[in-house]
Amino acid sequence: MFDLGKRAQAATELAVLGSIILIIFSFLINYSEKLNRQQSYIQQTFRTALREARNANHNASYTRVAFRRMPNVYTPMDLGQVQSFSSSANVLWADGLNEDEHGVSKYQLNEDVAIDIPYRETPDDGTIEIGQNQFINQVDSQVTFIKQETPGSIVTNKSLTAQDYLDATVDISGTTYSFTHSLGDRGKYYPGDNVLMRARNMQ
Repeated sequence: MFDLGKRAQAATELAVLGSIILIIFSFLINYSEKLNRQQSYIQQTFRTALREARNANHNASYTRVAFRRMPNVYTPMDLGQVQSFSSSANVLWADGLNEDEHGVSKYQLNEDVAIDIPYRETPDDGTIEIGQNQFINQVDSQVTFIKQETPGSIVTNKSLTAQDYLDATVDISGTTYSFTHSLGDRGKYYPGDNVLMRARNMQ
């Protein structure tokens, strides 16, 4: 009885320790993934701003905001959390021959085409313009199990079908822009109607 009690205690401690280790690894994976994506967006935004400035032979301001579904470490067949990433860059590339007074300014949301932001004079009366941005997610997710029995084996197919719409209203320099994007490949949001599907077999 004494040995059995020790074994039970050891098994309990191992289960608790294993759960703690899984939680720590899950946090590290999510954090490193988020940090990696943020750095990637910063570099992409700078390169895009550099290209726009070179094409315009002037100053270019580029802002990008992206929403992505993070991987779900605990239940890979379910949707993960939504994370937002924002980055901006301002680049001057000019030879002095362009006589235009103002450069270009663009804004990109998710994987949509960037929109041109018209130049607007800054008010000189000391007032501060406040833009209100709104992002709303509408999710319809369904997990299906299909059990197939054959002589000698049982295979269960688990599939995920998810539709996740992101409705955005963005105020930029006093002008309101509306977007409707949906979740697609690699956890990104694209214009139009997209459906995310996953499937796996379990024996």
